[in-house]
Amino acid sequence: MIKTDARPRIRASAIATLFVALAAAPLAAQSGRATAESIVKRLEANQVFDTSRFEARLSVTNSFGTTDNDFTTWQRKGGDTLVEITTGPDRGQKVLRQGQNIYLFYPDADEVIWLKGTALKNSMMGSDFSYEDLTNDKTILDRFTVTLEGEEDFGGRPCWRLTLVAKTRAETYAKEELWVDKALDVTVHAILYSASGKALRDMVSSDIRPVGGKNLPYKTVMKDLLKKNSTTVMSIAKAEIDIPIPDRYFNREELSW
Repeated sequence: MIKTDARPRIRASAIATLFVALAAAPLAAQSGRATAESIVKRLEANQVFDTSRFEARLSVTNSFGTTDNDFTTWQRKGGDTLVEITTGPDRGQKVLRQGQNIYLFYPDADEVIWLKGTALKNSMMGSDFSYEDLTNDKTILDRFTVTLEGEEDFGGRPCWRLTLVAKTRAETYAKEELWVDKALDVTVHAILYSASGKALRDMVSSDIRPVGGKNLPYKTVMKDLLKKNSTTVMSIAKAEIDIPIPDRYFNREELSW
């Protein structure tokens, strides 16, 4: 049985394929004159895989303390994503994205809940990431107008600084500021804003490692700037890209397996 719910009840942690490996991370132009468009296109060439599998831990710290959940996520080009919590308070819970639909599975209730509309902008499993943050696979240039502001160091490393302005109100963030490592081709810092210009979240990525010819951040810290002492740390333990993944992993009817 599938139920719809605009307010998800999952409180556990989620990804950051992670997804912030899978979050937007522009790339540097290595020769010639860099433009905002060339940086973004090279970035997305580095961040897009045919398939991927990640094992990671999400640590959510807030006024109630710290909650750790380990999870595995599978993705394939086109936007299909499955997340399964393997250890922690929410063990057994799953999140499946198919296109613009997200389904949540609760083993204790043996039911699937369908998220839609504004619910996609809600916190993903109690973390400081939204469902849209971690599972949106549309290209940056499709979604934002991008401006190259110049060069600026972050954490002692030379970076490109970009400003992204959303083309529609459907985006979770109306504006994003990105600092992109010029040598590693990864977004190492981002500030995310509301339509009113208020800074909502601050993201820092580090421990960048080569995987299959790509550069991936193995640690990502997201802070909710509207909450006191609210921080989510995503640490990747294992990353695999362009590997065979059976179709059944992305089948809604098999969420209970």
